[in-house]
Amino acid sequence: MLLYIRTFITMIVGLYSGRVLLEALGIDNYGIQNVVGGIVAFSSLIVGTTAAASSRYITYALGEGDLTNMRNVFTTVANVQIFMGLLAVIFLEIGGVWFLNEYANIPDGRMMAANWVLQCSILTTFAGLVSTPYSACIIAHERMSIYAWMSIVDASIKLAICYIVMLYDKDRLILYASLLAGVQILMTIFYAIYSRVNFEEVRYQFKIDKALLKEMASYSGWNLFGNTSWILNTQGINMLINVFFGVSFNAARGVANMVNGCIQGFVENLMLAFRPQITKSYASGELSYCKMLVSRSTKFTWLLMIIFLVPVCLEAKMILSLWLVKVPPMAVVFLQFVMFDTLALKYSQPLYTLIQATGRVKHYTIISCLYGGTIFPITWVLYKLGAPVWATYPVSIIIRFTIVFIRLHTLKELVNFKGVKYLKESVLPGIICTLVAFVPMLLISVMWKDCLARFIVLVPLSIFWTILVIFIFGLSSTERLVVKENVISRLHDLKLIKSHSL
Repeated sequence: MLLYIRTFITMIVGLYSGRVLLEALGIDNYGIQNVVGGIVAFSSLIVGTTAAASSRYITYALGEGDLTNMRNVFTTVANVQIFMGLLAVIFLEIGGVWFLNEYANIPDGRMMAANWVLQCSILTTFAGLVSTPYSACIIAHERMSIYAWMSIVDASIKLAICYIVMLYDKDRLILYASLLAGVQILMTIFYAIYSRVNFEEVRYQFKIDKALLKEMASYSGWNLFGNTSWILNTQGINMLINVFFGVSFNAARGVANMVNGCIQGFVENLMLAFRPQITKSYASGELSYCKMLVSRSTKFTWLLMIIFLVPVCLEAKMILSLWLVKVPPMAVVFLQFVMFDTLALKYSQPLYTLIQATGRVKHYTIISCLYGGTIFPITWVLYKLGAPVWATYPVSIIIRFTIVFIRLHTLKELVNFKGVKYLKESVLPGIICTLVAFVPMLLISVMWKDCLARFIVLVPLSIFWTILVIFIFGLSSTERLVVKENVISRLHDLKLIKSHSL
């Protein structure tokens, strides 16, 4: 609940910050920011894999409950992250600077600002990577309150930065990038101090457990293969859009991703709560409970996502028009597509969490990357043939929806996971709810001319209708009973509070 309160506040602040930022920077500068961000994100090929390994091994060690081993894991992970962070800096200073100056489609006169943003982004990336072991400890211990509060503080500071940038009369893009780097450094310092004070295992030493490092290297090596596919399918697509269509479409993609990111935060909170429990229950040998968590979190992820998907897709144009002073070209179409793309990406993530918990990722990584990695080359071919800029999304949606079969096959071999039962109990209710919730609202939107009145009526109506559909078709009889009991209990508590106040 703390995470959802945090997400609601950060969503409001984030959306307003995005409006102010786009107005302050302008479409071209905002596009440059997204292009440079895409270049920096390629460093995840090196470091993102170790970040995933850090979280997995810290959570697993906590599940085992051995303090000595927990300290050993933490100090090894911390030193590995520092080393990989330095490696990322070298990679970006060579490869990132080369691509930006030689191939990126940057407007005339803005290359110096783009290079400045790149340097600030490299510093931000390094600070974020160093903080990974500390934030992993906070999540593993399920200290969601501090995580929630710091996210709110972070969003509030970034809103203040947007206003500072608005008041600045020189190069606003350079100032914005510099201030963001400063915020990330301060957040890293806070997480380190908090973890040191509150968690016994957080005792840094300049040493690395060679046996653990070898195990992490094997685990990370296969994740590196998977990360390559992921980065090409996200930031690689961003680079293709820049080369073929220019920074204005990068700005549109950035706007769509910003709205989607705020909504996605609600879904991520659900997984943030489930993920450590899945890993720890597997580590402690509670396999049946672990499988139940995977199935339930899949269904709840899908159902939660469509509460946002239906109104946002139907009223994307009005949402962006009310939110932004000037809407970048194709932003509406991008937003509609990206909502379905996120649903396809997120709903089966609990399966991947269980695969990671087993530590046996080789077989899955090879197959999934060969299949999922086709998004980038297919998009490249489509753009070469003259396809429109949005053509990448249908490709991505289809591939990401169907990758669930690879995950189910892998888990059947690893933990005897029942794929048919999973599809029937977790995926089928989501498909039914999506169709029943979306189709009637779509018919209303088609018959009603696009206007503010439709927006005011259709958004709350679609949310209410979707929740009702979820309650009837999405929840099991047991889950419906739990919801009824909780609602009755809350109403009873409210009556008691009201009677006492009177």
